[in-house]
Amino acid sequence: MKMRALALTGAALLATLPLTVGTAGAAAKCPKGNVCGWSQPNFGGRAYSIISPTSGCNGFDGDARSVSNQNRHRVTLYSDSGCYGKHFDLTFGHYSAKTPWPVKSIAVWGP
Repeated sequence: MKMRALALTGAALLATLPLTVGTAGAAAKCPKGNVCGWSQPNFGGRAYSIISPTSGCNGFDGDARSVSNQNRHRVTLYSDSGCYGKHFDLTFGHYSAKTPWPVKSIAVWGP
């Protein structure tokens, strides 16, 4: 009985972790050096790629509902174009399989 309670507690704890933990699957879908987005959650739908994005604000060609950062810099993802609105950060090698809102632009931090 204790083992089942421990397993349930562990499952509940895992459910609270953020969706920005990197995996090999997300990295494989986005080439090294790029920041990628998809029009649907779980890397589905139309794919968008910002190839070797420069520092500063960059825009996607469409709204991204899942994203992967394979660029070597931290990026901030925004709900509005021009790097405004709600935002969250992704460090190198991390992804979000389901963003809280459509991502319209990103800011790349670093040279």
